[in-house]
Amino acid sequence: MSPPCESNPRKAFEEAGKNASSIIFIDEIDSIAPKREKTNGEVERRIVLQLLILMDGLKACAHVIFMGATNRPNSIDPTLRRFGRFDREIDIGVSDEVGRLEILRIHTKI
Repeated sequence: MSPPCESNPRKAFEEAGKNASSIIFIDEIDSIAPKREKTNGEVERRIVLQLLILMDGLKACAHVIFMGATNRPNSIDPTLRRFGRFDREIDIGVSDEVGRLEILRIHTKI
């Protein structure tokens, strides 16, 4: 039987498949899918492999979207960024002064 941390991604993908149309969103994906050569434990490597297998299985389920976010794209395992895993990467840079003011207005309802 898999340790709980390894079974969580599998459970999330199974649940999304049952409730399609669904979106699976993992914020700070670099925390669960770091570069395998830089991980210390076997558990971390297995979680990355599990995530890759689950992502490959999504091709059969057109009504589930998988999204990941990180502010450290170079620290995630490069196989996640390989062609065919994610459809696209979107780089959202740091806002300029006008953009920050607009964000402030939105969140303070000025």
